[in-house]
Amino acid sequence: MTIHLPPDTTIIACKVFKPELTALGLEESRVIYLEQGLHRDPSTLRERVTAALSCLEEDVHINSAILLYGYCGGGLADLVSKRLKLIIPLAHDCIPLIRGSCPDRLDHQAFFLSPGWIDHGLTPLTEYFEAVKKYGQEVALWLSMEILKGYKEVVLVETIAGIRPHHLRYAEKMAGLFGLSVRKVTADKTWLVNLLSGNPCEQVLTINPGEAIDLGMYPPMGYY
Repeated sequence: MTIHLPPDTTIIACKVFKPELTALGLEESRVIYLEQGLHRDPSTLRERVTAALSCLEEDVHINSAILLYGYCGGGLADLVSKRLKLIIPLAHDCIPLIRGSCPDRLDHQAFFLSPGWIDHGLTPLTEYFEAVKKYGQEVALWLSMEILKGYKEVVLVETIAGIRPHHLRYAEKMAGLFGLSVRKVTADKTWLVNLLSGNPCEQVLTINPGEAIDLGMYPPMGYY
C-alpha cells in the first residue's frame, strides 16, 4: 500500500513512525523526523515542533502539516501555525496510533514496543545498558525494575512495517531481563492511513491557521 500526500502537505513525525511511513511509500523528503524521547520534556517537544513548523511556513508551496504526535503530556498544548492547517491524530500519546486502537484496562500493565521504538527510540533496555556503564549491573537492574514495577508484560506490536527477527529477539531479551512475559499483537493500520490520506474520521482533526491546539479537543484519557 502506498500513500500519496497532496503536494502542499508535509509530515512532522516522531522518528518511531519511520518504519511505518517508509512501508507506506512516503519519501523522506516529505517528512521532518524528530528524535524519539522529546515527549519526556513537553516544553522541548513544543519548541522542536514549533521550529519545524516555522521552517514549513516559509515555503509558499506548503499549506498543511500532518503532526504525527499525540498530545504528549502537553507537548502540543497551545501549538499554533499562522499560515498552515494542522492535521492531528486525537490521541494522548503515540501508542494508540501505533496500535490503531484505544488501550484497554490491561494495557496499562504492558510496555509496548514497535519496530520504530526498537530501531530509533529509547526503551528500558537501552537505558539499562547505559546505566550499567555509569552505576554497574546491580544498581542498573534495580533502577530498571523500579521503573517497570507496575508492568507485567512486554507487548510487541506488528505494524504495517512488519516484524523482523531482531525485533522479536529484542522484546524477548527485555522481557527476560526484567522478569516480564511477552506477547505479540497485530496493529490496525486504519487510523494511521486515514490520518495520512485525508480520509474523514472521528480520530483525526484539522485545525485552521491561527487556532491553537488545546487539550479540550481530545477525547478523555483512556478513550483514544
